[in-house]
Amino acid sequence: MFFQRTAPPRADGPSRRFWRTAAFFGRGGMLLEQHKDPALSRDLRDCTSGAAEAMDLPPADDPGSLSGEEVLRYARSAAIIDERDGLLLADKLKQGAKGGVSLLVADAVDDEPYVSSQLSPLFKLSQQAVEGLWLAARAAGTSESIIAVYKNLYDTRLKIPGSLYGVRIRKITGKYPAEARTLFTQQPQSTLLVGVCALIHLYRAVHRGVRQTSAFVTVAGDCVANPQNLEVLCGVTTRQVLERCGLIEIPGRVVLGGPMTGRCISPDEEVPVTPTTRAVLAFRSNERDRHYQCIGCGKCVKVCPQGLSPVYLYKGAQTKNLRLLRLCDAVFCTGCGTCSYVCPAKLDLSAEIRRAAGIVRSLDSAKEEVASHD
Repeated sequence: MFFQRTAPPRADGPSRRFWRTAAFFGRGGMLLEQHKDPALSRDLRDCTSGAAEAMDLPPADDPGSLSGEEVLRYARSAAIIDERDGLLLADKLKQGAKGGVSLLVADAVDDEPYVSSQLSPLFKLSQQAVEGLWLAARAAGTSESIIAVYKNLYDTRLKIPGSLYGVRIRKITGKYPAEARTLFTQQPQSTLLVGVCALIHLYRAVHRGVRQTSAFVTVAGDCVANPQNLEVLCGVTTRQVLERCGLIEIPGRVVLGGPMTGRCISPDEEVPVTPTTRAVLAFRSNERDRHYQCIGCGKCVKVCPQGLSPVYLYKGAQTKNLRLLRLCDAVFCTGCGTCSYVCPAKLDLSAEIRRAAGIVRSLDSAKEEVASHD
């Protein structure tokens, strides 16, 4: 029997979440083939044609003398969005300063296959990234900062140094999803993670006085003729991005974002690139359209980093069984996509579970709101 409750039945809230994370940290997940080359080893290609939009603030005469409040003003005026979570950088840094952040982490943990849209800017525009990190640290009120990258990059020619311009690089190892493991370098409440690309845009705002109008995107997949990392203007479509790298053949599947957590779109669909678009991937076939049946192998249970039972969550999602979804802790699903990756039946487990978990969260929130008014 594959289903087994993995947390004490009476535990609830943050303590239950900590118990689950502690119990399955290092046991769940899996090592993935990265497929980062040749895109990562090639030069970062600027497709913005030099287009830049001036801010209300002029470039700083002496960036090194700016106070934390002044850096926040630049970040807000430039409307910089963190590619990790879609939040405004100024809000994250301000909240971090209020919360007493002791460690600022420049997140370049591209642990999904094909995606290197943080690693490439980090090493191709390393001075901008590091100086942006220094500015962000000043705004967050911390003197300690590190850069986090994924260690298991065995298929690339890239050599990861121990530091960049004096900032230590911490190599995160272990199974996917490795990005969350950066939170365990310190206590979660005293660590702030900021995307490397957002730091580059912060550098440009302070030194050049320009707003964020571009995004760094990996274009790859077995249909792409020239896999590469691009800097493109926000608003260009996925089709235009693919045309810049060329297609060997018409793709059967286009993924917006990483292959684990991204969403599939039609090859004919034109979706605009946003600051949170990390990759546009084109593949020959879409095996998930073949409608296989679950064979009950239990592989999804073994790899789930949260210790969930995706096979039962998937059944609950398919039958709209809210009781089963709550019993199997659907709300703890992080949407990492590991279960879908290993599924021999090619079922889209992650997307279905994530959708059902959203419904459960909405219903529970509504109940809490009604209870608070009573």
